[in-house]
Amino acid sequence: MTTEPDLIGCPVCGGQVLIESDDKVSHCAYCASPVLGPSQSRDCVNHPGTLAKEVCNVCGDLLCEECLEKRVGDYGGKLLTIVNCTKPICVSESDWANPLNEEYQRLANMDWADRADNIILRVTGVGAVIMMVFELFFIVGMLYMQYFTSLGSLFPVWTIAGISIPGLPIIVLMIMGNLLCALLLQTSLQVFVHDRQFTSGLFLLVVLIIEAAFLLWRGLYFNLRQLPEPTFLLTLLSAFIIGAFLILIGSLGAIYIGNKKRIQMKNAKDKLGLSG
Repeated sequence: MTTEPDLIGCPVCGGQVLIESDDKVSHCAYCASPVLGPSQSRDCVNHPGTLAKEVCNVCGDLLCEECLEKRVGDYGGKLLTIVNCTKPICVSESDWANPLNEEYQRLANMDWADRADNIILRVTGVGAVIMMVFELFFIVGMLYMQYFTSLGSLFPVWTIAGISIPGLPIIVLMIMGNLLCALLLQTSLQVFVHDRQFTSGLFLLVVLIIEAAFLLWRGLYFNLRQLPEPTFLLTLLSAFIIGAFLILIGSLGAIYIGNKKRIQMKNAKDKLGLSG
Protein backbone atom coordinates (compact mmCIF):
# COMPACT_ATOMS: atom_id res chain seq x y z
CA MET A 1 0.00 0.00 0.00
CA THR A 2 1.24 3.49 -0.77
CA THR A 3 1.61 5.94 2.07
CA GLU A 4 0.69 8.89 -0.13
CA PRO A 5 -1.59 8.75 -3.18
CA ASP A 6 0.18 9.07 -6.54
CA LEU A 7 -1.07 10.77 -9.69
CA ILE A 8 -0.53 9.18 -13.08
CA GLY A 9 -1.87 9.97 -16.54
CA CYS A 10 -4.90 8.04 -17.77
CA PRO A 11 -3.83 5.97 -20.81
CA VAL A 12 -7.20 6.68 -22.49
CA CYS A 13 -7.96 10.38 -22.00
CA GLY A 14 -4.75 11.69 -20.41
CA GLY A 15 -6.46 12.97 -17.27
CA GLN A 16 -4.82 12.70 -13.85
CA VAL A 17 -5.75 9.49 -12.01
CA LEU A 18 -5.38 9.24 -8.24
CA ILE A 19 -3.72 5.91 -7.36
CA GLU A 20 -4.68 5.13 -3.78
CA SER A 21 -3.43 1.54 -3.80
CA ASP A 22 -0.53 -0.03 -5.70
CA ASP A 23 -2.25 -3.42 -5.95
CA LYS A 24 -5.83 -2.47 -6.89
CA VAL A 25 -7.59 -0.96 -9.86
CA SER A 26 -8.32 2.77 -9.81
CA HIS A 27 -10.71 4.56 -12.14
CA CYS A 28 -10.16 7.77 -14.08
CA ALA A 29 -12.44 10.50 -12.77
CA TYR A 30 -12.85 11.92 -16.29
CA CYS A 31 -13.57 8.91 -18.53
CA ALA A 32 -14.05 6.12 -15.91
CA SER A 33 -11.39 3.95 -17.57
CA PRO A 34 -9.79 1.37 -15.23
CA VAL A 35 -6.11 1.95 -14.41
CA LEU A 36 -4.10 -0.90 -12.90
CA GLY A 37 -2.01 -0.32 -9.81
CA PRO A 38 1.79 -0.28 -10.38
CA SER A 39 2.40 -3.50 -8.44
CA GLN A 40 -0.91 -5.19 -9.19
CA SER A 41 -0.90 -8.75 -10.53
CA ARG A 42 -2.06 -8.96 -14.16
CA ASP A 43 -3.57 -12.43 -13.62
CA CYS A 44 -7.29 -13.23 -13.51
CA VAL A 45 -8.62 -12.94 -9.96
CA ASN A 46 -10.17 -16.42 -10.24
CA HIS A 47 -7.42 -18.17 -12.23
CA PRO A 48 -3.88 -17.40 -11.04
CA GLY A 49 -1.43 -17.85 -13.90
CA THR A 50 -4.00 -16.87 -16.55
CA LEU A 51 -3.48 -13.38 -17.93
CA ALA A 52 -6.51 -11.17 -17.43
CA LYS A 53 -8.20 -9.72 -20.52
CA GLU A 54 -10.65 -7.25 -19.00
CA VAL A 55 -11.51 -5.38 -15.79
CA CYS A 56 -14.93 -5.57 -14.14
CA ASN A 57 -16.46 -2.13 -14.48
CA VAL A 58 -18.19 -2.50 -11.10
CA CYS A 59 -15.72 -4.02 -8.61
CA GLY A 60 -12.46 -3.59 -10.54
CA ASP A 61 -11.40 -7.27 -10.46
CA LEU A 62 -9.21 -8.50 -13.31
CA LEU A 63 -10.90 -11.18 -15.39
CA CYS A 64 -10.06 -13.71 -18.09
CA GLU A 65 -12.44 -14.50 -20.95
CA GLU A 66 -14.00 -17.34 -18.95
CA CYS A 67 -14.94 -15.14 -15.98
CA LEU A 68 -16.44 -12.07 -17.61
CA GLU A 69 -19.74 -11.00 -19.08
CA LYS A 70 -19.95 -8.31 -21.73
CA ARG A 71 -22.98 -6.09 -22.04
CA VAL A 72 -23.91 -3.26 -24.37
CA GLY A 73 -26.14 -0.30 -23.57
CA ASP A 74 -27.21 2.99 -25.09
CA TYR A 75 -25.43 6.00 -23.59
CA GLY A 76 -26.20 9.38 -25.14
CA GLY A 77 -27.23 7.78 -28.41
CA LYS A 78 -24.03 5.76 -28.75
CA LEU A 79 -23.52 2.11 -27.91
CA LEU A 80 -21.31 1.56 -24.86
CA THR A 81 -19.77 -1.84 -24.10
CA ILE A 82 -19.25 -2.65 -20.41
CA VAL A 83 -17.71 -5.64 -18.62
CA ASN A 84 -18.77 -7.24 -15.36
CA CYS A 85 -17.79 -10.32 -13.40
CA THR A 86 -20.33 -12.93 -12.27
CA LYS A 87 -20.69 -11.76 -8.67
CA PRO A 88 -24.41 -11.04 -8.00
CA ILE A 89 -23.75 -7.41 -7.04
CA CYS A 90 -21.80 -6.77 -10.23
CA VAL A 91 -24.43 -8.47 -12.40
CA SER A 92 -27.13 -6.41 -10.68
CA GLU A 93 -25.25 -3.13 -11.20
CA SER A 94 -24.87 -3.93 -14.91
CA ASP A 95 -28.41 -5.07 -15.66
CA TRP A 96 -29.30 -1.71 -17.26
CA ALA A 97 -27.35 -2.94 -20.32
CA ASN A 98 -28.25 -5.95 -22.47
CA PRO A 99 -26.01 -9.03 -22.77
CA LEU A 100 -23.69 -8.55 -25.70
CA ASN A 101 -24.36 -10.44 -28.89
CA GLU A 102 -20.92 -10.12 -30.48
CA GLU A 103 -22.09 -11.13 -33.95
CA TYR A 104 -24.91 -8.59 -33.82
CA GLN A 105 -22.51 -5.92 -32.57
CA ARG A 106 -20.19 -6.67 -35.47
CA LEU A 107 -23.00 -6.47 -37.99
CA ALA A 108 -24.48 -3.33 -36.40
CA ASN A 109 -21.17 -1.54 -35.84
CA MET A 110 -21.44 2.03 -37.07
CA ASP A 111 -17.92 3.29 -36.55
CA TRP A 112 -17.80 3.89 -40.30
CA ALA A 113 -20.20 6.82 -39.82
CA ASP A 114 -18.39 8.63 -36.99
CA ARG A 115 -16.60 11.10 -39.26
CA ALA A 116 -19.76 11.80 -41.29
CA ASP A 117 -21.80 12.20 -38.08
CA ASN A 118 -19.36 14.80 -36.74
CA ILE A 119 -19.42 16.75 -39.99
CA ILE A 120 -23.23 16.67 -40.15
CA LEU A 121 -23.51 17.81 -36.52
CA ARG A 122 -21.16 20.74 -37.08
CA VAL A 123 -22.77 21.81 -40.36
CA THR A 124 -26.32 21.75 -39.03
CA GLY A 125 -25.25 23.30 -35.71
CA VAL A 126 -23.47 26.23 -37.37
CA GLY A 127 -26.40 26.72 -39.73
CA ALA A 128 -28.90 26.77 -36.85
CA VAL A 129 -26.79 29.27 -34.89
CA ILE A 130 -26.59 31.54 -37.95
CA MET A 131 -30.38 31.36 -38.22
CA MET A 132 -30.76 32.29 -34.54
CA VAL A 133 -28.46 35.31 -35.00
CA PHE A 134 -30.33 36.21 -38.21
CA GLU A 135 -33.65 36.29 -36.34
CA LEU A 136 -32.15 38.41 -33.56
CA PHE A 137 -30.85 41.04 -35.99
CA PHE A 138 -34.12 40.86 -37.91
CA ILE A 139 -36.24 41.84 -34.91
CA VAL A 140 -33.78 44.49 -33.69
CA GLY A 141 -33.59 46.08 -37.15
CA MET A 142 -37.34 46.01 -37.63
CA LEU A 143 -38.04 47.56 -34.23
CA TYR A 144 -35.43 50.25 -34.90
CA MET A 145 -37.13 51.17 -38.18
CA GLN A 146 -40.57 51.06 -36.51
CA TYR A 147 -39.75 53.40 -33.62
CA PHE A 148 -36.79 55.51 -34.73
CA THR A 149 -37.28 56.12 -38.46
CA SER A 150 -40.05 57.25 -40.77
CA LEU A 151 -40.12 53.79 -42.35
CA GLY A 152 -42.39 52.59 -39.57
CA SER A 153 -45.37 53.83 -41.58
CA LEU A 154 -44.76 50.96 -44.03
CA PHE A 155 -45.42 48.34 -41.40
CA PRO A 156 -48.92 47.12 -40.41
CA VAL A 157 -50.30 48.00 -36.98
CA TRP A 158 -52.51 45.75 -34.87
CA THR A 159 -55.41 47.20 -32.90
CA ILE A 160 -56.42 45.66 -29.57
CA ALA A 161 -59.51 46.96 -27.71
CA GLY A 162 -59.52 49.98 -29.98
CA ILE A 163 -55.89 50.81 -29.21
CA SER A 164 -53.33 50.73 -32.05
CA ILE A 165 -50.00 49.31 -30.92
CA PRO A 166 -47.11 50.03 -33.32
CA GLY A 167 -44.45 47.32 -33.31
CA LEU A 168 -46.70 44.61 -31.85
CA PRO A 169 -46.87 42.61 -35.13
CA ILE A 170 -43.07 42.75 -35.33
CA ILE A 171 -42.60 41.46 -31.79
CA VAL A 172 -45.17 38.65 -32.06
CA LEU A 173 -44.14 37.40 -35.49
CA MET A 174 -40.43 37.66 -34.75
CA ILE A 175 -40.87 35.67 -31.54
CA MET A 176 -42.53 32.97 -33.64
CA GLY A 177 -39.56 33.07 -35.99
CA ASN A 178 -37.16 32.71 -33.07
CA LEU A 179 -39.12 29.72 -31.78
CA LEU A 180 -38.78 28.06 -35.18
CA CYS A 181 -35.03 28.71 -35.14
CA ALA A 182 -34.77 27.31 -31.62
CA LEU A 183 -36.52 24.19 -32.92
CA LEU A 184 -33.98 24.04 -35.75
CA LEU A 185 -31.13 24.27 -33.26
CA GLN A 186 -32.59 21.62 -30.96
CA THR A 187 -33.22 19.24 -33.85
CA SER A 188 -29.74 19.81 -35.30
CA LEU A 189 -28.29 18.34 -32.11
CA GLN A 190 -30.25 15.11 -32.66
CA VAL A 191 -28.65 14.27 -36.02
CA PHE A 192 -25.70 12.80 -34.10
CA VAL A 193 -27.83 10.10 -32.46
CA HIS A 194 -27.86 6.87 -34.48
CA ASP A 195 -31.48 5.83 -33.99
CA ARG A 196 -32.83 9.39 -34.39
CA GLN A 197 -30.66 10.54 -37.27
CA PHE A 198 -33.00 9.69 -40.15
CA THR A 199 -36.15 11.15 -38.55
CA SER A 200 -34.20 14.16 -37.24
CA GLY A 201 -32.92 14.88 -40.74
CA LEU A 202 -36.46 14.70 -42.16
CA PHE A 203 -37.88 16.88 -39.38
CA LEU A 204 -35.04 19.39 -39.81
CA LEU A 205 -35.83 19.66 -43.51
CA VAL A 206 -39.56 20.20 -42.81
CA VAL A 207 -38.88 22.91 -40.19
CA LEU A 208 -36.44 24.63 -42.57
CA ILE A 209 -39.13 24.75 -45.28
CA ILE A 210 -41.64 26.19 -42.78
CA GLU A 211 -39.09 28.79 -41.62
CA ALA A 212 -38.33 29.80 -45.22
CA ALA A 213 -42.05 30.13 -46.06
CA PHE A 214 -42.67 32.08 -42.85
CA LEU A 215 -39.79 34.43 -43.66
CA LEU A 216 -41.13 35.05 -47.17
CA TRP A 217 -44.59 35.77 -45.77
CA ARG A 218 -43.17 38.18 -43.18
CA GLY A 219 -41.24 40.03 -45.86
CA LEU A 220 -44.42 40.53 -47.89
CA TYR A 221 -46.53 41.32 -44.81
CA PHE A 222 -44.14 44.06 -43.67
CA ASN A 223 -43.71 45.46 -47.18
CA LEU A 224 -39.95 45.07 -47.04
CA ARG A 225 -39.72 45.36 -50.83
CA GLN A 226 -40.69 49.04 -50.45
CA LEU A 227 -37.69 49.91 -48.28
CA PRO A 228 -35.78 52.71 -50.06
CA GLU A 229 -32.41 51.32 -48.93
CA PRO A 230 -31.97 47.61 -49.78
CA THR A 231 -28.86 47.06 -47.64
CA PHE A 232 -30.79 45.81 -44.59
CA LEU A 233 -32.86 43.38 -46.63
CA LEU A 234 -29.90 42.09 -48.66
CA THR A 235 -27.82 41.55 -45.51
CA LEU A 236 -30.59 39.57 -43.86
CA LEU A 237 -31.22 37.51 -46.98
CA SER A 238 -27.50 36.70 -47.30
CA ALA A 239 -27.35 35.49 -43.68
CA PHE A 240 -30.54 33.48 -44.13
CA ILE A 241 -29.32 31.85 -47.34
CA ILE A 242 -26.02 30.82 -45.73
CA GLY A 243 -27.72 29.38 -42.64
CA ALA A 244 -30.45 27.68 -44.67
CA PHE A 245 -27.90 26.18 -47.07
CA LEU A 246 -25.88 24.68 -44.20
CA ILE A 247 -29.00 23.23 -42.57
CA LEU A 248 -30.19 21.87 -45.93
CA ILE A 249 -26.86 20.14 -46.59
CA GLY A 250 -26.75 18.79 -43.01
CA SER A 251 -30.33 17.52 -43.07
CA LEU A 252 -29.85 15.77 -46.42
CA GLY A 253 -26.64 14.21 -45.08
CA ALA A 254 -28.47 13.05 -41.94
CA ILE A 255 -31.25 11.53 -44.04
CA TYR A 256 -28.74 9.70 -46.26
CA ILE A 257 -26.49 8.41 -43.45
CA GLY A 258 -29.47 7.69 -41.19
CA ASN A 259 -31.15 5.63 -43.88
CA LYS A 260 -27.95 3.61 -44.43
CA LYS A 261 -27.89 2.89 -40.69
CA ARG A 262 -31.55 1.83 -40.75
CA ILE A 263 -30.82 -0.59 -43.58
CA GLN A 264 -27.73 -1.90 -41.77
CA MET A 265 -29.67 -2.51 -38.55
CA LYS A 266 -32.51 -4.22 -40.43
CA ASN A 267 -30.08 -6.49 -42.30
CA ALA A 268 -28.29 -7.35 -39.04
CA LYS A 269 -31.55 -8.31 -37.31
CA ASP A 270 -32.78 -10.26 -40.32
CA LYS A 271 -29.53 -12.20 -40.57
CA LEU A 272 -29.61 -13.19 -36.92
CA GLY A 273 -33.37 -13.74 -36.83
CA LEU A 274 -33.91 -11.03 -34.21
CA SER A 275 -37.31 -9.40 -33.83
CA GLY A 276 -37.97 -5.70 -33.49
